[in-house]
Amino acid sequence: MKLVLVCSSGGHFLQLYFLKELWKDYERIWVTFPGNDTEYFLRGETVFWGHCPTNRNLVNLFKNAILALQLLRKERPDAVLSTGAGISVPFIFIAKILRIKTIYIESLTRINELSLSARLVYGVADHMLVRWPELAARYKKTEHRG
Repeated sequence: MKLVLVCSSGGHFLQLYFLKELWKDYERIWVTFPGNDTEYFLRGETVFWGHCPTNRNLVNLFKNAILALQLLRKERPDAVLSTGAGISVPFIFIAKILRIKTIYIESLTRINELSLSARLVYGVADHMLVRWPELAARYKKTEHRG
């Protein structure tokens, strides 16, 4: 199985990185932003650097959509797995268009309301996993996974 792991740097990256038990046995490609954390932890991994910042930046949204289209068409992964944030949105949408499975894992810090990126992909992602039962009760298309 081949995975594309997509996330912003910082907390979103650390969350996905520390879910290593989910992805460690599979072929994988990372898409994130360059930074001290990502460059350190991803030494030896296949990494594509996304365009940041993504907050309210339409130019970088477009650049990341092009990156998503090119990468996903070339690599044809079995699934795209993401913990957010902004960079995940174009990847989830493009993956859906290409009929690639998508899994979005909402941030541990989200207890009562979905993040903006999660709300944007809520109806598109094949699976949206949340960590809190309160969140799963409020959003019926989510799956509580603790």
